Amino acid sequence: MHVKLPRRPFSLALRLTFFISLSTILAFFAFTWFMLHSVEKHFAEQDINDLQQISTTMHRILRSSTDPDQKKISKIKESIAGYRSVAVLLLDPQGNTLFSSAQGAALRPAMNTADFSEHCRTQDVFHWTVEGPATPVHAGSDMNMQTYRIIASSGTATLQGKTQNYVMLIGLSINFHLHYLEALKKNLLMIAAAISLLIILVIRIAVRQGHLPLRNVSNAIKNITSENLDARLEPSLVPVELEQLVISFNHMIEKIEDVFTRQANFSADIAHEIRTPITNLVTQTEIALSQNRSQKELEDVLYSSLEEYNRMTRMVSDMLFLAQADNNQLIPDRVMFDLSAEVLKVFEFFEAWAEERNITLKFNGMPCLIEGDPQMFRRAMNNLLSNALRYTPAGKTVTVSLRNQDNNVELMIENPGTPIPQEHLAKLFDRFYRVDPSRQRKGEGSGIGLAIVKSIVTAHHGKIRVESDAISTRFILSVPGKAA
Repeated sequence: MHVKLPRRPFSLALRLTFFISLSTILAFFAFTWFMLHSVEKHFAEQDINDLQQISTTMHRILRSSTDPDQKKISKIKESIAGYRSVAVLLLDPQGNTLFSSAQGAALRPAMNTADFSEHCRTQDVFHWTVEGPATPVHAGSDMNMQTYRIIASSGTATLQGKTQNYVMLIGLSINFHLHYLEALKKNLLMIAAAISLLIILVIRIAVRQGHLPLRNVSNAIKNITSENLDARLEPSLVPVELEQLVISFNHMIEKIEDVFTRQANFSADIAHEIRTPITNLVTQTEIALSQNRSQKELEDVLYSSLEEYNRMTRMVSDMLFLAQADNNQLIPDRVMFDLSAEVLKVFEFFEAWAEERNITLKFNGMPCLIEGDPQMFRRAMNNLLSNALRYTPAGKTVTVSLRNQDNNVELMIENPGTPIPQEHLAKLFDRFYRVDPSRQRKGEGSGIGLAIVKSIVTAHHGKIRVESDAISTRFILSVPGKAA
């Protein structure tokens, strides 16, 4: 079975070259047509003017009552002698020839046209093509086709000793004009073809040069690897059309660099976190095996080992939880519950520890209904409250506030203590990030509690932020609420 792949789109360079060339060539051909049309119109106007002048002169000569027929014919010959390729045919009402120039007989077939009478009455100018011996237009021409522009008219004159009506046809050969227009058309077509090829070549070069900044950006991007993710493109050095592309690319590289950095740090941090309990287990086991131990001593070693195993289990569980969140597999249950009730449950759990550290737990708020997973929220509040208790001085108060704010439910956990420097606030939710790396890790969690909190809040389409000053540190959690 063959799968038909979609046709690959044409390149931008080819598209630009085609459309710009087509537009330019069409414009050039339009100009050529206009020029030919103008020349042809000019020739036609010139011929019509000559025909009308000849016709007026002919009628004036024929209507002269004092001149004999011979003198009139002589004047007619003299008047047409100054024009090139003029044919005159003068007929009586019965169609008999009263006067005919050398080419005059060639005009007689024009009388057989259906609209000849109308042309004769209005003295319109029309075209007529006749065959037969023709006066050469160019030296060496052997054409036997002659095309005339004809004016037909009628009148009354004294001819052959009596007053009678007549029909006069005056033809002006336009073969010279037609030959000129034909030669001009051929020359223009050849010139147009040559210019069109030149236009395509010039536009192709111009498009290629125009795409040079794009190729430079592409080459710069191609040279960025995992070894130099700190490289950035300079938006001010590219055309304005590519500026936003470069800015977007820089933002993307920043995110990728951040992911690579976190991944590298994660590998080191997880190795360090796992090494600590493993080292404790090995040390305790070696000490236990170094000499004979009583049953009570062996039980103490086993209990201590069990604590390390539980710590590793929690760490693995937390890492699996974050892995699910990273892969969008963290799908919380959707039930309606009162967040204030969950806060009070967490207070009950930490009440003994708070009394032991001489810290007061305080809750301010009212019932607030939200839709989500109560267990996940309880886990998030456990992590936040345990951090607050850990860093609150003895004799102080940890306050949890709950309120409705713009269709959201806002939960704030506030504790006094040493302020967190501003440069650390944005990184607190990173995995294994600690404000004081030299602090002993034992008993202080795995370092991913706040990352889990952020994953839970994000899974519920909420946001979390942290603020810290000389008065207190505040973790503020906001999630969509429901009307009570």
